[in-house]
Amino acid sequence: MSDQFTFTVTNETDLAITELWVSLDEDEWLPFTLSDDGIPSGETTTIYWAEYTNDSPCEWYISAVFEDESESESALFNFCKEPDLTFS
Repeated sequence: MSDQFTFTVTNETDLAITELWVSLDEDEWLPFTLSDDGIPSGETTTIYWAEYTNDSPCEWYISAVFEDESESESALFNFCKEPDLTFS
């Protein structure tokens, strides 16, 4: 893999994604930094992993928070096999 790992998030919901969180175990969650607009409805954004995660496993739980403060269910996602994620 390269030095800077990325994945894309496509937001097919009616609401902007304002926060994106990942966890290896669903106990300790780490946030991604998003722009002030988050990920608007209908948009795709490239997300960059922090360098300290380079040696971590491929499978992470991921969850999104939307502009109305609702949250998606967490889902286990393999970022090595499929680096494109869609919230719908």
